[in-house]
Amino acid sequence: MASWQAKVLNSILSLVARPSINAQGVRLSLADIRLRLLALDCRYLAWPKALAVDEIPLTHSKLLHYRLNDENSLSQAEAPALIPEAEQASAPEAKRRAPLALFYVRGGGFCFKTPHAHARFIAALCRELDAEAFVPDYRLAPEHPFPAPFEDVLEAFGQFLARWQGPFVVMGDSAGGNLAMALLLEAKKRGLNTGQAAVLLSPALDLAITGDSEQLLEADDPFFTVESLLRLRGAYLRGANPMDPRVSPLHGKLDGLPPVLLLAGTRELLLDDARRMAQRLAGAGVTVESRFIANMPHVFPLFELLPEAALAKALIVNFIRRYSL
Repeated sequence: MASWQAKVLNSILSLVARPSINAQGVRLSLADIRLRLLALDCRYLAWPKALAVDEIPLTHSKLLHYRLNDENSLSQAEAPALIPEAEQASAPEAKRRAPLALFYVRGGGFCFKTPHAHARFIAALCRELDAEAFVPDYRLAPEHPFPAPFEDVLEAFGQFLARWQGPFVVMGDSAGGNLAMALLLEAKKRGLNTGQAAVLLSPALDLAITGDSEQLLEADDPFFTVESLLRLRGAYLRGANPMDPRVSPLHGKLDGLPPVLLLAGTRELLLDDARRMAQRLAGAGVTVESRFIANMPHVFPLFELLPEAALAKALIVNFIRRYSL
């Protein structure tokens, strides 16, 4: 049974979040919704005090480097993870060994972002895992549809690999889960390091929508309607082939990937994406673990007041420790 906090959250999302991108009543542009979400994110969620941010410029966007600067974190002397490229060749092997990094692709329906909400979640994981994080701040649709966000994430990953010398985990939620899995498939294709593990939260993996249409229509999602899902999908695709694995990684070649953890709630429109991906990964010989938490909404691990979010964080930390530390 869902906690009382989850029941309250589901009610709030149904009344506030779901109608905001629906076409009923006054329809806001996606750009207007983005501005409103950013304002709410900054107003009501404080930035984690111990979280420091450096920016690595990219061609069209930037890569954010998150580090915890407090007594519970590794100091710079203890964690020489980043080595300037000019020094990498001559650095002693002992200094090349680094703590864990999370390459985390934030979600937001390809059109939005909530930097404070994600920073709080990522900071909590970094503290538990004694890790650092790299977060691509990719361009957003509809102004920048596919392939722009994917290309930004791929470029960010290349910059990350050029700087990081230790183990790492690729993570992503929602649309970020789509981009994270698409990134892993492209990295594998190019012979790049795909890390020790991957974690996907409520991922959107099939923009071709080839799953069970009855299940999709019957889903009691407090966050999305089918209409709003199609609206965001259309803004991102803009005529691109929805069967392209860079758009719908569910239809890619999944063999050879690192262990994957999939988490989702049972009230999600995207639940079928995660379930089918778990089946396809297992069929491809990839180590996969999946947990679908009853009555939880989309990306519920980011709602830190939920007991179920604490459970999800524990599952994530345990999974990463088993495969990466």
